[in-house]
Amino acid sequence: MSTVRLCLLGPPRLERDGKPVELDTRKTVALVAYLVMTGQSPGGQTHTREALATLLWPEMEPQRARANLRRSLSVLKKGIGGECLVVDRQTIGTHPEAGIWLDVADFRRLLNSPRMHGHPESESCPDCLEALAEAVELYRGDFLEGFSLRDSASFDDWQFFQTEGLRQELARALERLVHGRSAQGMYEQAIAYGRRWVALDPLHEPAQQQLMQLYACLLYT
Repeated sequence: MSTVRLCLLGPPRLERDGKPVELDTRKTVALVAYLVMTGQSPGGQTHTREALATLLWPEMEPQRARANLRRSLSVLKKGIGGECLVVDRQTIGTHPEAGIWLDVADFRRLLNSPRMHGHPESESCPDCLEALAEAVELYRGDFLEGFSLRDSASFDDWQFFQTEGLRQELARALERLVHGRSAQGMYEQAIAYGRRWVALDPLHEPAQQQLMQLYACLLYT
């Protein structure tokens, strides 16, 4: 089975066996992003053809929209391999054992791993901080950065809520890294995380205050 990697944090990027896969239309990019994201959510969601056609081609006559969906699906099968998808006459989804690597899923796995470390979630051990550092390293940009479907308000709404949720998760990880590295006396690293935390929301006062305190600590060490 092919190795497929899908990166959605930042501009979308798809790879198969280490080589970039170029998809011919934005709708096909949106299709693979939506199928893999929802397929790797709890329960492994699948979608009816009608729902996908309506999502991606909402202003188009239904028969033509379904034809466009079939074309995009054909392109996607060639790009990532048919074994990665589960397709029948009614529904479309990703194969649960296809092993598609998704950066969003790995980001969340790393964020959640400290819960298994046997201490209160309010604390951060060295292993926690390493996992959180790996997670924020994966976050190379906002969800589907620079990408949109102007003729699909429903897809853009879905993308917006994914983006906002992931930014909040990143902010919490950066806050923990700031406090954790500061407690270790690693002020330069803490400042780097603090600057990134502030960049997410320049009006967030706790982040601004923490960053100023870190600069003061670095100055007097």
